[in-house]
Amino acid sequence: MKAEKLENLTETDQKVLMSIWLAGNLDAHPFVAAKYWQDQATEVSQQLAKATIYVVQQDDQIIGFAGMQMYNLAGLFVKPGYRNTGIGSLLLFALKSDYQRIDLAVYEKNEKAVRFYQKHDFDESDRVVDQDTDEVELKMKWRA
Repeated sequence: MKAEKLENLTETDQKVLMSIWLAGNLDAHPFVAAKYWQDQATEVSQQLAKATIYVVQQDDQIIGFAGMQMYNLAGLFVKPGYRNTGIGSLLLFALKSDYQRIDLAVYEKNEKAVRFYQKHDFDESDRVVDQDTDEVELKMKWRA
């Protein structure tokens, strides 16, 4: 299994990515109202079309993805049932081979994600309060 760039984002792919995105956000962020994520879906769907998408597939099904906008990791999500199996690491390894710099933001309360990024050599560079959720976000960065 490996992560690879998705060259053509089909409507079917987009629906799968959005399903994984919503499930991931609802699971990882119980401290943010579900309605917030549901309300973001249209905007995120539009952003996916503009992002560089990396996917991991198993049996021709997308089980994880990461979206890059320039050098910003807009999101990394793994389908329920496949988490904690190395899929996220595969995605990050692919990104690190293609980028010299990766920046991201992660909610401080999403402790699993914070530990995951720290394990992968991301350093905290700033702390800000997300105006939409009133939650503390950690800005993290990795440099080759």
